[in-house]
Amino acid sequence: MGRRAPARASPTTASLFDAGRQANLAGRPAEGERLLRRALRSLDRHADETVPGIGSVRGGDAGVVEARVRVLLSLSTSLVQRHGASPALELATSALHLAQGPLLGEEEQMLLMTKCRLQLAMIHGRTGHADAALNQLDRALFFVDRLGPRDRFDLLLSRGAARTDGHDPGDAEADFVAAAQIAHDHGFAIEEFMARHNLAQAVSLQGDLPRALRLFRDIERLGGEASLAVALHGRARTLLDAGLVTEARELLQRAVAEAGRTGQRLVVGEVQVDLALAELIDGDQAAAARTAAGARRSLQGRAPGVRRRAELVLLDARRRRGRRLPEVARRGLALVEAFDRDGDHVAADLARLVVAETEVDRDRSAEAVQLLRATADLTHAGSLSMRLRARGVLAAAARAVDDAVTARRHLRAALTDLTRTVAGSSSLELRAATHHYAQGLAALDLSVAPDSSRDRLLAVERWREAASRSPAVRPPADPELARRTTVLRHLRQQVRDDLDRAHRLRPRLRELERSVAALSWSAPGGTAGREVVTRQQLGRALGRLRERDTSLVYLVEASGTLVAEVLAQGRMRTVELGPVAPVRELAQRLAADLETGARSHGGPMEELLHRSLRRSARILDDATLAPLLLDGRVLVVPTPSLAAVPWGMLPSRSGQPTPVAPSLTAWARQELAVPAPTVVALSGPELAQARDEVALVSEAWGPSRATPVGDAAAPDLAAALGGADLVHVAAHGRHRDDSPLFSSLWLADGPYFLADLEREDRRASHVVLSACDSGRSRHRGGSAALGLAAGLLWLGVTSVVAAPCRVPDQVAAEHFPDYHRLLVAGLPADEALSRSAQRAHPLAGAFVAWGAPWSAAPTPG
Repeated sequence: MGRRAPARASPTTASLFDAGRQANLAGRPAEGERLLRRALRSLDRHADETVPGIGSVRGGDAGVVEARVRVLLSLSTSLVQRHGASPALELATSALHLAQGPLLGEEEQMLLMTKCRLQLAMIHGRTGHADAALNQLDRALFFVDRLGPRDRFDLLLSRGAARTDGHDPGDAEADFVAAAQIAHDHGFAIEEFMARHNLAQAVSLQGDLPRALRLFRDIERLGGEASLAVALHGRARTLLDAGLVTEARELLQRAVAEAGRTGQRLVVGEVQVDLALAELIDGDQAAAARTAAGARRSLQGRAPGVRRRAELVLLDARRRRGRRLPEVARRGLALVEAFDRDGDHVAADLARLVVAETEVDRDRSAEAVQLLRATADLTHAGSLSMRLRARGVLAAAARAVDDAVTARRHLRAALTDLTRTVAGSSSLELRAATHHYAQGLAALDLSVAPDSSRDRLLAVERWREAASRSPAVRPPADPELARRTTVLRHLRQQVRDDLDRAHRLRPRLRELERSVAALSWSAPGGTAGREVVTRQQLGRALGRLRERDTSLVYLVEASGTLVAEVLAQGRMRTVELGPVAPVRELAQRLAADLETGARSHGGPMEELLHRSLRRSARILDDATLAPLLLDGRVLVVPTPSLAAVPWGMLPSRSGQPTPVAPSLTAWARQELAVPAPTVVALSGPELAQARDEVALVSEAWGPSRATPVGDAAAPDLAAALGGADLVHVAAHGRHRDDSPLFSSLWLADGPYFLADLEREDRRASHVVLSACDSGRSRHRGGSAALGLAAGLLWLGVTSVVAAPCRVPDQVAAEHFPDYHRLLVAGLPADEALSRSAQRAHPLAGAFVAWGAPWSAAPTPG
């Protein structure tokens, strides 16, 4: 027998290598590990000097040793996801030793060693060892000019990631931009996605949330085979920092499921840490503790740095529950040392912040301040939520040593930072959500205010005015958003016409809402926000109250107590109304009775239910406005939790103007008198008396000034808002508490969303919404609320009449023609509303005059 020919390398070695790398890039590390181990076994059987299909760093095909180095490095990427840092570092280090061996030429050695150091840097960076990552990158940079495009991309991406974890994530931008350009120029679609994704995260860490969301929006088309879990995770972190906590939690839960499905165990742990943080911010401390504990278990022996971040969330949850604070401080300091030792300075600073908050809770303010002095300047660096938390610690520490001046200085700086950040967005929902992080700061500001009614009022008004401030610019035209909103409107209409289709269309509707919301949140705003309210501005606003012979009831929550700051007959006083929780319950009872009364209208139980409604209104009145003994016009500035109360319906306010505004200075600044206003009255479908209502409203103004539009569609309402002074809409309304952006008015072609309103031209200064629930709103824990009426005010409409509950069609149709006749006679909107409601059905009292004074004729004098 002749001698057997030597075995040749499997022809699939290169294809296995390429497929394994692609699986890693696409977030499928289990598949990547399987393919790359097969590639290694194929190399073990290899007898030729070169491996066809695996390119060499010097050009041509790689030799067996070089190919083994390349496969080992890619396999270490699979291992860091599936088995943690130790086995991945061991494999990458063995590749480095192989690259340093005598079987390679000098140039091959240098270039392969550079690749190995890039891989070691990636592994150290992914597992929280930033200093070790930068050390490897510094050693790799020496040969950067001799690297191929893919290796230059890897180096820039790794250095950008390491810089992102430093004190100034702005340093990372240039690296990510350069990496993205290399990937784009060479057709590396997944790599371009990775670079642009990391760029968006770096921008988010700098606090430019709208720009970060725009970047996330722009990279959607680059996803391709990229990891969906990573994409969801990055966007969720930005939403979390914007205060869109509910939306962030949903994305994070989807990311956990996707990462688990594709075997990305490290990503599962990373996402779980941020999910626990979102639950903590949302006030769900028990869920946060469970999620963080699960992340800590899953990361055992896998990524010590990320596991320590889970431990930090656990400690923060314990701190917020006030449990074992000395132990929280001790273990938190141990985490600070561990993070610093690994070079994870961002996590170290966050740990210092948690410990500093703990020390404030323990009445150890000096220790808290000392801890923050050891960090980067967290009042200026990092994300908005971090900056605001740092200011809060410093203000609370100053209060603890009776240094109210320093505390107020930190709080003014925090509010200025918040308003300037929010000014970068023209999205109503994003602006409202971001104020979530101001809730504790506003309460702290009130606690350090000087002991006078005017000073306490100023302390609260600063935050209320900032939260209700209109965007500086209208969002730019966005054809894609307009298209998706139109599709969503038509699908909603189809569901309404054919309920059997609702189940089939629900996933499509939900996905459309997600995309519309994402496009809305990414809309840019102005370049700067107005400064915070000054003492002089407040004085001018109080002067406007006196000029209009208007009393003020400004409701404030302070340490669980409802307080009224009252201005009447030129004198300010502070009245404690009692615990706030029972008042909230009374407001909810009144809302329930209004709902029941509306549903029973015309039925046999109507009178009985109206007695219950009157009783609820009287009890709430006795707890709030009646004890203040005010007559005449009274402006109510409610707390966000009481914003849906129809205050004019309370017995002590019967027949008297009772306007409601989100802030005092906004009410005083926007007063408007419009002689001979142009009027458009529109009716929607499925309301029996809507056409009659619109006809009578138009008749009140006369044919030369009013235009009735029956069965109005979305273009009709858009044209009215952009071309008329006064717009009256008689249509079904729907408030979406889960997503106020999709609160809507139902028109002939489907729902017209708040998301539509924020992009339309607006001339109308007075809008009447004769629709159910159009006055309801949702607040996310801060001073900002969002709904149809609140949204119109935010968009610059001076005055809005709306009801925060269901109102029967017949009641509205009988009430509003009289209201408009009083407007024609020259009465201000709030007085016309109170007079017309007094001689109408009791449920007509549910309509509220929101916003600033408005009239159809110049006010005398």
